[in-house]
Amino acid sequence: MYRRVGKPSSGWANPATALFASRIGLSYKARTRDLTFAFSKDVLNMYDHYAAIGAVDAAEKETVETLFEECGKLCTQQLFPLYQSGDVEGCKRHPVDGTVTTPKGFKEAYRSVVEGGWAGICGPREFGGLEMPQSIGVATKEMIGTANWAFLGYPGLTAGAVSTIDAWGSEVLKQAYFPKLTTGEWTGTMCMTEPHCGTDLGQCRTKAEPFLPAAAAAVSDASAADQHHHPISPYRLHGTKIFITGGDHDLAENIVHVVLAKLPDAPPGTKGLSLFLVPKFLTKFDGTLDTTRKNVNCARAESKMGMAASATCQLEFENSIGYLIGEPHSGMKAMFTFMNEARIGAAIQGVCHAELAFQNALAYARERKSLRGLSGTKEPEAVADAIIHHPNVRHNILFCKAIAEGGRLMCLDLARMVDLINTAKSDEERHKFTEEAGFYTPIAKALLTELGLEAASCGVQVFGGHGYIKGNGMEQILRDARIGTLYEGTTGVQALDFIGRKVLKSKTREPAKFAARVAAVAKPFVMKSGDIGKCSRQLMRLSLQWRFGVGALYLNAAKDKESVGSASQDVLMFAGYITLGYYWLRMAIAAQKQIDAGKDVDGFYLAKVTTCKFYFDRILPRATAHYDMMMLPATSLMKTDQTKWDM
Repeated sequence: MYRRVGKPSSGWANPATALFASRIGLSYKARTRDLTFAFSKDVLNMYDHYAAIGAVDAAEKETVETLFEECGKLCTQQLFPLYQSGDVEGCKRHPVDGTVTTPKGFKEAYRSVVEGGWAGICGPREFGGLEMPQSIGVATKEMIGTANWAFLGYPGLTAGAVSTIDAWGSEVLKQAYFPKLTTGEWTGTMCMTEPHCGTDLGQCRTKAEPFLPAAAAAVSDASAADQHHHPISPYRLHGTKIFITGGDHDLAENIVHVVLAKLPDAPPGTKGLSLFLVPKFLTKFDGTLDTTRKNVNCARAESKMGMAASATCQLEFENSIGYLIGEPHSGMKAMFTFMNEARIGAAIQGVCHAELAFQNALAYARERKSLRGLSGTKEPEAVADAIIHHPNVRHNILFCKAIAEGGRLMCLDLARMVDLINTAKSDEERHKFTEEAGFYTPIAKALLTELGLEAASCGVQVFGGHGYIKGNGMEQILRDARIGTLYEGTTGVQALDFIGRKVLKSKTREPAKFAARVAAVAKPFVMKSGDIGKCSRQLMRLSLQWRFGVGALYLNAAKDKESVGSASQDVLMFAGYITLGYYWLRMAIAAQKQIDAGKDVDGFYLAKVTTCKFYFDRILPRATAHYDMMMLPATSLMKTDQTKWDM
């Protein structure tokens, strides 16, 4: 558990702080039992869900639980040991050829992921994938991400590229690229942002021009173009993309970039964007890669606040050959497949950081001795009581636990909705499930990344000064968590999308359905006594408040357009806290059922009920403050003269 520092004969380097200043970093245990509980009949009832959508392999409980156990072994034995060392070493770009190298051990770990089939767990079976439902993929992704979030970006974005090409690419393009992408032998990226624009992709300047190999004599590098196999008519891309996760690395022999660009006849704005597949290396006619010339160059690898082991690159497209995905000028529509999957991935990130902070804060608090309990000595044989006995410390740890376990269920249920989209039997059914998932995606992404960041900070707080010191690992979790609220659209962007498209302009009455869904869980228990009854009444009141609040938003928006923007983040967080309460109440009801049946032999289910009570007592009241703020006019934001702010 601990190590000596300094010379072997010198004992502890600093006797006053030795036990805690010299810890061997972080620890991690895969939470497979929590997944088993989440998948059970009384919670998400996933096995009946899998049977209903025809996912035969996933419908076997024993198969899925074995898969989780094996994934847990991969995470604890190979991926987690690289978490802190990868942060220290980071990624490095070669100054001459631009190639990025990942930290020591990442190549071997990635090879294990590929050989174990984890990269292609949800990929098409015909191309080497296991074709498991997305909800299975989300469960394994969360374990991998908690073990080593920086590592997950490499196979994680590849899965998004596969989903996008599968939904919008031609059969010829799939045949050419799917076999290697699905298995993870090649990796994929998402290329949207440019130096002059972030969220406002209508400003995109990357150009794509048609290019036919038959006309190669007209270009300077005709010989290079002629020796390559082009599955469909190619284009030449010119431009710069920044902040590309996994944009270059040494884990796979090829990297396939999914790139937004504009054709010569493109209309202005986002309606003029098209989507292209652009490989780092082109394929020759004999099927081998032409590694003598890069089709895409890495100009820069960013030095970042956190996520040092994740290669974030600036890519240069200079006469880079690419292939159209989908129809011309329909790039944003196609890219939303990738973006929505990435947003769910970002939500998972919040869960991962909360979980890792929880596990390590709890272990530390059980060991660290400081002061005596306010209600009396708890460990008379020790010099002081363990800090786990102090209420504020318990609050920080329970906050992490509440966000990790409630967020886990939220992400799994959102992935269940994606399963329904992917297996829908009609366009009408697919549209229904898409609208439902679309409502919950910005909630999950924004709420869980914000609260995951706060949980990481709570973990540092439990460690006190030791949490601020590098090597103990807690400050790394906090640094790594910070990007989550920025990934795939900041919290503010998610809020504008939510209040605009998902609330005020919803054509399928998703806000009303949301309130009804929450009420359906709470209503049967509002007359019950005890914690379940109290939590149900609290949640029922909030669902009614949500209904009233949405109506008020319509009226406010009609009178003052700025009120929409000023209320947006509070609306999103208000909905988020209610949603997390909804999932905690579902878990508490299921856990209480097991307790009443005499099946809680080790206190697992009691911990669910008590954590639910903590969430409703200590976290959910924040929803009321967000409600009060979302009802305010925009006056204090928009009527204040910004030219006077610096006076």
